Amino acid sequence: MGCVEHKAFEADQGIAQAPAWRVLEAELASVASGLDQRFVDAGHSLERAYDTVGRLIGSLESVTNALDRDAADRAVATMRANADRLASLPARQKKRQQSLDVLQQASGAVQKEIVRVDRTLDLLKICGQYLKVAAAGAHGFAEFADAMVSELDVSEREIHEISKDVGQLSSTVPCVIEINRVLDSECARLCPHVPDKLTADATGLQQNQIDAAKRAESIATIARDIRAKLSAAHGAMQIGDITRQRLEHAAQACRFLGTALEDFDRVDASAAKALEGQVMALLAAQVADATADLQKETRALGASFRGIAAQVASMLAPHEPRTVDAASDGAFLQLLEDSVAEVDAVTAHLRDADTRSTQLGSEASATVRRLGERLTTIHRVTGGVRIMAWNSDLRSYRMGRAGDGLARIAAEIRCSVNTLEMVSGAVARAFEQLSHAAEAIGSASDCAEDTNDSLPEALAVIRAGALLTRQGMSGLDRDAGAIHDIVAEMTSAVDCETAFAEPLSRINAQLEALAMPLVDASQTMTPTSEQVFHAINAIYTMAQERHVHRRFLPGDDQPGVQASTAMADADEFDGLF
Repeated sequence: MGCVEHKAFEADQGIAQAPAWRVLEAELASVASGLDQRFVDAGHSLERAYDTVGRLIGSLESVTNALDRDAADRAVATMRANADRLASLPARQKKRQQSLDVLQQASGAVQKEIVRVDRTLDLLKICGQYLKVAAAGAHGFAEFADAMVSELDVSEREIHEISKDVGQLSSTVPCVIEINRVLDSECARLCPHVPDKLTADATGLQQNQIDAAKRAESIATIARDIRAKLSAAHGAMQIGDITRQRLEHAAQACRFLGTALEDFDRVDASAAKALEGQVMALLAAQVADATADLQKETRALGASFRGIAAQVASMLAPHEPRTVDAASDGAFLQLLEDSVAEVDAVTAHLRDADTRSTQLGSEASATVRRLGERLTTIHRVTGGVRIMAWNSDLRSYRMGRAGDGLARIAAEIRCSVNTLEMVSGAVARAFEQLSHAAEAIGSASDCAEDTNDSLPEALAVIRAGALLTRQGMSGLDRDAGAIHDIVAEMTSAVDCETAFAEPLSRINAQLEALAMPLVDASQTMTPTSEQVFHAINAIYTMAQERHVHRRFLPGDDQPGVQASTAMADADEFDGLF
């Protein structure tokens, strides 16, 4: 570009001998062309910058919002629930072990009493057989004894079912106790540092979400400002087209001057010299004014582009690679994923043992509930045996001395009633202990079910967020480098002082050297000068050009020029038009 911009200014011998207006026309046209190309390139860079900033903001938003808010909140709640459960596990274990000890002791007591019930029922069946023998065929005794034995058979079968349930409970409890020993060992190994770590991770994730929300708001604010600056820069870059047109108008004015001078030289050389001086003074002012505007606007554009670069850097700052202690979003989620995965792995045995202990504890609780339903059988059997004793007494009493043998059997039956009543009381007390212990185990099981399998779900949420973050970060790396290069291109493109300050300064010096403006307002222009100035005024497309032009009119005695400039003043903010 430098070669293109300066080659016209390295005038060869032919151009050096050409008229001044022709040399100036060529130089003005060359600078205008180079300026136009520069700002066209800058415009293309601006469009690329706008698109790249859009992609960059999208990548930042994808990184900042990698975790779905609701899913992240659920993950935090899950992690805290798991941490609380792990932290409370030793205490729950202690209570569960106490309940299991009670279950083991009480189930043994119930088992012992059930054996006594079974033996008592066997004795009563023997008593039933004795009744038949002692009655010696007395009316009604055989039927009574058969009914008694039949009812005792039913009771015996029911008692055997109870015995099976108690046996199942007795065999389950040692298994749970064995698992609890494993659980105690795992608790001692992992608590309290693992639940504390999980709680810290949950707090970190929650804080990350709070920070992410703040960053998202900050990014949105900066993004709006950057887009506004880029849009404003698009308008401000019109200075390139404005300056190009003004330089082209100055070059066209040189051609008007050249045509007029060719006619003047043949009739009045001094008038031609005066006209050239007046036009050169006008063009010197126009070029100086255009150069000042260009310098002012391009400096403002450069500052704006540097501000955009700084804002892009501030958006990227939280996501640049840093130390682990000040991890970025991507690094934080990766570390969090690793940490939660480690907790999930090291607590696998703990959770498995807890799950098995919970399941067996639930089975024990269910067995106790079934026992509660079956143990009413003992009360019913006791009541039935009591009725048998009464019937035996009544029947033996009616028989008088012949019923003495039956009376002794009835006394045995009454003893069995006393035994069953004692057994019933012992079973009731043992069952009360069973119920309390089973209730304690059941409540612990219900608490465990809520969080048992939820930690992998939280891990899946974190893993998905980490993946989205990595994808967004790859876009950040690419677009961040691109926006830096594009902003550098735009800043260089609009830095016209370096490229055009010297040729514009030389052109302006040449114009001022040839300038001979009217000394005061009393001077008048020749008709030819008026025509040239009127023709130059007609080519202007901007109010500022007309404003500068009016300074070089001799006074208010130029009706044609005044009319055209007055029409121009009606639209003082016409910009390019």
